[in-house]
Amino acid sequence: MNTITVPGWGSVELENLVLDLNGTLTESGDFIPGVVDYLERLKAKGFKVYVLSGDTRGVLQQTFELSPDIEAVVTETAEDKKRFVESIGAETTVCVGNGNIDVEMFKVARLSICTVQAEGAATKAVLHANIVVTHISHALEILLDPDKLIATLRY
Repeated sequence: MNTITVPGWGSVELENLVLDLNGTLTESGDFIPGVVDYLERLKAKGFKVYVLSGDTRGVLQQTFELSPDIEAVVTETAEDKKRFVESIGAETTVCVGNGNIDVEMFKVARLSICTVQAEGAATKAVLHANIVVTHISHALEILLDPDKLIATLRY
């Protein structure tokens, strides 16, 4: 577990990383360059990594076959995503996404990060995130470097 103390925000204990697939890790179905390397670094740092998707393109399971430490889960609705986050422990989970379907998991997670990339971001997702970034690499770098998280969230 990764424990970070943020002045004015409290202690943040993060164990789980839940990521949306489409528009967050991929653009038009293709992985954004460098994403898989970041996920490997976060796994090495102790994060359990989960990728949630409605699997619009039907390739979710095959995409992560070669990464057995990344659990790929099909979720149809925002409520499905929320229930999944609650089932693994919302209080130790950081969620990353960009769409309306991510809002409910953002509401229950200890930390939520909205990415605004080529496919855009839903206004509700932006408004319910703790942090908003312009690229998935920035979101993942924040998790790899606790000082960035502290600098952003401190009061």
